[in-house]
Amino acid sequence: MPADDDLLQALGLGALTDPQVICWRDLEPKTATDELDRLATWLVWFVNRYYLDHKTVPPCWHAHGALVEELSALRTLWEACYLEDAAPSDPIGFHRDLDTTLRRLREWTSRLGCSRTNHRPEMQT
Repeated sequence: MPADDDLLQALGLGALTDPQVICWRDLEPKTATDELDRLATWLVWFVNRYYLDHKTVPPCWHAHGALVEELSALRTLWEACYLEDAAPSDPIGFHRDLDTTLRRLREWTSRLGCSRTNHRPEMQT
């Protein structure tokens, strides 16, 4: 097993495959559930790796469409950065985009008003 596969298994991320761009709007309910589970697995690693708190990624992230979309896009970008044919500069590009993404996540989470222990549902229009 290549060293990359060992690392991914240790992180609980499975084998590195081509990144999947997810269009959440078009997913069947079962597929959406499976994708949320896959995203949640990655997020456990990501939140711990970057020492993020509930002000950036609240525990109820999965209940907020905008957060799901943003985090899913971020995971896809991360996956693409570490493909075998990725450019050596791709991880730097990821971190440049990560800075912007974290600012957006903090802003959205602040607007939502959710806390570590309290979820505030969004108003549907």
